[in-house]
Formats: sequence, structure tokens, C-alpha cells
Amino acid sequence: MHHYPNISRKFGAQQLKSGLGMIFLLSLVIFSTLIIKMLGLVGGAFLLIIPVAVIVLATIWKYPKTGLWMSLIMGFLTSGISRYVAGPWGLTLDILMALSWLSVMLNSGVRVNWKFLNNDIVIFSTFWFGYLLLEVINPAGNGIVAWFYAMRGIGFYQALSIPLIFLLFRKERDFKIFLNLLVVLSLAGVAWGFKQQIFGVDAAEYRWLWDELHHEEHVLHGVLRVFSFYSDAGQFGASQAMMALLMGILATGPFKFRTKIFYGACAVLFFLGFAISGTRGALAVPLFGGIAYLIATKNFKILMAGLSGIILVFCILKYTFLFQGVEQVRRMRTALDPNNKSLSVRLDNQRTFARYLSNKPFGAGVGTAGFWGARFNPNSLMAATPTDSWYVKIWAETGIVGLAIHLSFLGFVIGKGAHMTMALKDKKRKTYALALFACIVGVLFSSYGNQVFGQMPTGMIMNMAIPFLFLIKHWKNEN
Repeated sequence: MHHYPNISRKFGAQQLKSGLGMIFLLSLVIFSTLIIKMLGLVGGAFLLIIPVAVIVLATIWKYPKTGLWMSLIMGFLTSGISRYVAGPWGLTLDILMALSWLSVMLNSGVRVNWKFLNNDIVIFSTFWFGYLLLEVINPAGNGIVAWFYAMRGIGFYQALSIPLIFLLFRKERDFKIFLNLLVVLSLAGVAWGFKQQIFGVDAAEYRWLWDELHHEEHVLHGVLRVFSFYSDAGQFGASQAMMALLMGILATGPFKFRTKIFYGACAVLFFLGFAISGTRGALAVPLFGGIAYLIATKNFKILMAGLSGIILVFCILKYTFLFQGVEQVRRMRTALDPNNKSLSVRLDNQRTFARYLSNKPFGAGVGTAGFWGARFNPNSLMAATPTDSWYVKIWAETGIVGLAIHLSFLGFVIGKGAHMTMALKDKKRKTYALALFACIVGVLFSSYGNQVFGQMPTGMIMNMAIPFLFLIKHWKNEN
């Protein structure tokens, strides 16, 4: 005897026409009305976010890579969004990466080879985060809340993202998605920057500049230092300079002619984005990144030609007044002036830190300097003394011991990265490696003048670029 399914069973919208369905709909309407009545627009926004959150959760649970891609996107957008809608948007990165880890560890459908974590980059980054965990008991610190907020950009995001890249992003197409995301988001950034340059800032950006007292760094002699939707002009300039270097190197690679033209055009656009930011410290990105690229090519003719070009640009900025009528060039020129007041102030600040930290080998505690120091202990010497440099910040908060660990890790990345890049034989993969290596070196040197390495989006880019660099040699041929 055959048993047939009940073809009269109700599905989808038909179920809502039943008694239980109508009760469910009525309950949903009443609940939504109460939420909006009690919370107003915030309640309405909350109701809209719920289905989006469910979709995001389901997607990351099934495809944990999505969490890291979304973290990269949010790394670009959080600062800009916060100017329009106040909120702890930075915590979205923590949540997205945590969800990816939950999927990897708990979802039986996601299979990974844990042996991939047995490599020196993962071990080094985990050790650095372990040191930061110990900083929570530093008696000179500002407490666990300040420590939590500050340590995220210093080492927490790195400890979450680097192992995930080694576990999940091992194919060439993963890197290409990463590259395409960088290009699209950076093009959006330069477009928004030109909007600010040509049409001026909007109401939210104006409030951020003047009401929140950011105009002193961003409006110089009546000229706006463009910041786009990034955290500030310094971060915008450094990120654009990095992308200009990346695209410029890729434009020399063994790609189709139209691809090379696209990369070259992007390089020009990103260089213009760097120029309108008026960021002097970002000059270090193309300068030192370019030198690293020239050395890693092991081509003496290219090396000499490149160094000659760098020396020519240096001499024009240092010893001539060419293009002095352009505000952005004038500001870049001041970066090469040893008598610049900004440099003198920075050196004085470093001497202040040296005196204060003379008996603190483990630093004053994570979260005591810079933005978080000013938020949680605004009257302290640490908060009142600008760190300026990323490495000065690490030194001030984690001490000479922490700085030694951090610099050892970064030095290891540069040394091993150079060796791996120069050993590659495949021309296309070597071009990718050269571009990544040059950008990493450029950002690390640029971070001496500004806190580039730990700020978004550059911080998230570096946390992904470093493992991608070391995965290139493991790529398999894909049809």
C-alpha cells in the first residue's frame, strides 16, 4: 500500500491565514507598536535591524569567511557612520569576528585543518596578545574597561583575524576578493574625499570638525585637510598612499593590458587622494615601501632607476620651491624641515614619556594614553601628553618590554616576508607578494609619525595582508 504526502498541507503565506497565523501576526503588530511607542525612532530602527541581524548570523554560521569580509568593510565605514549616527560601531568588528570563530569551532559543517595554525606568524601574534592580557593587572593602568577598549586595536583584532586567514583563506581567489574589496572601498573613499574638497563638508562632518574640536588638525590656514569617511586626515592619507603604492606595483605585473591600465588609473586616483589629505607622515608609505619593493625585485637596473626617482622627488621637495603654490605640496615640504615646530614638540613629548616611564618597564598600562586615556583619566600626564607615533604609544602603554616584543614581531614579518617574496618564481604571484610586502613596510615606517598601524581601516588591512603575504607560496593552481 502506497502512502502519499498530504498535498493539502499549508505552506508559507497560507499558514498565516490560519487561526494561529492570525494570532502570531496580531501579536507581532502589538509588540512592534509597543516597542516604537516606548523607544520612538530607536525602537523602529531596532525592529528593522532584527531581520538583518538574523540574516547576518545565518550567513556567518554557514560561511564564516563572511564575518571577516564584513569586518574589513566595517573597518572602513565605522568612523564615517559614527558622524551621522552615534553609537559603539567599532564593536561590530569584535562581534563579526567572534561569530566567525563560533562558526569555525561549533559548526560541524565547517571543516578546517587546525595544523595550519602551527606557524610562526600565528604564534608570534598570539604571544603578543598574551602579553597584552597580562597588562590588565598593570597597577599603573586605568582599569579593565579602559584596557578592554584600547587593547582591541593593539592586538585583539590581530589575534582574531590572523589565525582565521590561515585557516579559511588559503586560495588565490580569497586574495582576489580581498584585493577587490580594498579597491572598491578605497575608490569610495577617494570619491567622498573629492566631494569634501570640491563641495565642502556636510552638516554632520561640520559638527565633527567644529563642535567636536577637530578643526585644529583639519583646517589649516583656511584649507581643509580632507578626511573622507575615515577617522581623520592622517588615516585617510596613509591608506590612500598605501593603495597608490599597491596599485602602482600591480600595474607593472604580468596582467592583461586593460587590467594594467585599470591598476595604473587607480594608482593615480589614490595618489591624488593622498595629496588632498595634506598628510605629511604618509610620505613614508611610498618612500620606504618603494625602497622595499626595489630591493625585493633584485633587479639592479630597476633599483637604481627607482632610487634615482626617489632622490629626485626628495631634492625637489627639500631644496626647491617648485609647486609651492599648491597647499598640499607646501605641507609635504614641511615634513622634510628639521626645524619644523611639530617635530620639536614631538621630541619634547617623547622626552616627557622617557622620564615618566624610567621606572616602568611594563609601561603605564594599556588604555592610559591617547584617546582612551583622555576618556577614562583625562587629567593624567599620559592622557595630556600626545603620543603621535604608533611606536611611542606602544612604548608608553606596554613599556620597553612590550615595545621590544612588538618590534620583534614586525621585524620578523619584514625579514621573513622579504625572503619569501624574493624566493618566489611565478611572476604573477611574485607581483602580488611584492605589492603586499611594499605596503606592509611602508605602513610600518609611516607609523612612526602617526598611529597608522593600529587605526581602522589600515589596522584591519594589515591584519589580513600579513597572513596573505605568507600564504601566496601555498596557493595551488586553480582552473
